[in-house]
Amino acid sequence: MTTRILDRMSHDRLSHDRLSNERRTTGRTSLAVVLAAIGFSGTLACGTDDDKGDEADTAVFAATPGGPTANGLSMPAAQDWGVVGAAALATTGEVRVVVGNDTAVKAARSGQTNPWPEGTALADLVWDAQQSPADATTVGPGAFKAMAFMTKDSTKYAADGGWAYGLWRGPDLTPTAEGFDRACVDCHTSSVKDQDYVFTQPGDLPDLVAVNGAVAGANGVEFPEKILDWRVIGVADVVGGMPNPTIRVIVGNPTAVTAARSGQTNPWPDGSKISHYVWAAGENPKIANAVVPGAFGAFTLMQRSSASYAADGNWAYGRWLTKSLTGLAEGVDRDCVACHTDNVANRDMVFSEMAEFPAMMMPGATVAR
Repeated sequence: MTTRILDRMSHDRLSHDRLSNERRTTGRTSLAVVLAAIGFSGTLACGTDDDKGDEADTAVFAATPGGPTANGLSMPAAQDWGVVGAAALATTGEVRVVVGNDTAVKAARSGQTNPWPEGTALADLVWDAQQSPADATTVGPGAFKAMAFMTKDSTKYAADGGWAYGLWRGPDLTPTAEGFDRACVDCHTSSVKDQDYVFTQPGDLPDLVAVNGAVAGANGVEFPEKILDWRVIGVADVVGGMPNPTIRVIVGNPTAVTAARSGQTNPWPDGSKISHYVWAAGENPKIANAVVPGAFGAFTLMQRSSASYAADGNWAYGRWLTKSLTGLAEGVDRDCVACHTDNVANRDMVFSEMAEFPAMMMPGATVAR
């Protein structure tokens, strides 16, 4: 589903004027406002903007793009990893999705993160933030900026709190210079020792019992049973929501992921399914001016079939609210259809901005290891 659709679907709960008033009084500093003020300035460090002015992290050593960092860490296959969390950072003008290997995902979704288990690997996929051209209330991903990485081995990295750190910058995924990891170690050990040296707050998601028990909405659209396994195609920091601001990770089924990462989205291929993991905008006490996942709000869904949904712009819509996964009420899907066809028919009915990924992160790509 798109970044606006919850507003449209809330017509039976709250008027537009009341929504606007509540947005103004939430006390949140909008990333969109800060972006205008700072002009996307700022620097990148590993888990957060935590380089403390260390100049070593801005240098690049002579190495193969996509190859190991100076401390020997190989670039992770993060495009194939599951969602752990997200962040929008006003101080650096960035949006991020945090993904993890199977060990990390299982730990995050079961709350076993302090300490994280051995073998955990976490990666921040980082984009410059930009205002959505389709929705003035939304900040989404611009140019791909970097992949930041940390991996846990309490024996190998005992002297550094049990973790090692890496960073690959830009569309070529160029590994950073020798010494960058020391800035990461210093920051994480001094700032988040009480959180097993990890800044990330995982996004809360419904458990498998709720997912397996979710029923179709009133319009007959079925809940996707594999939705927790879908992969990242975007991220959105939404100043408006139902009724308050949200942060969202946009994911897709394999058909949608292939289309999104290869730019084949206007039109999307039949069989595409796009979802938002929607959370209330939360705060991370360890990171200033960061928007992170708060309470879980909804799974949204768009699924495309030109044969089944031709009269509605080729898409059908679903939504399951809160961790109880209450389905779409009767008639609400008609508001979704009207909103999308009225506003984004020139984008194949999709509001969401798809994130760009480096070629080396595309499925089937080979990188130096």
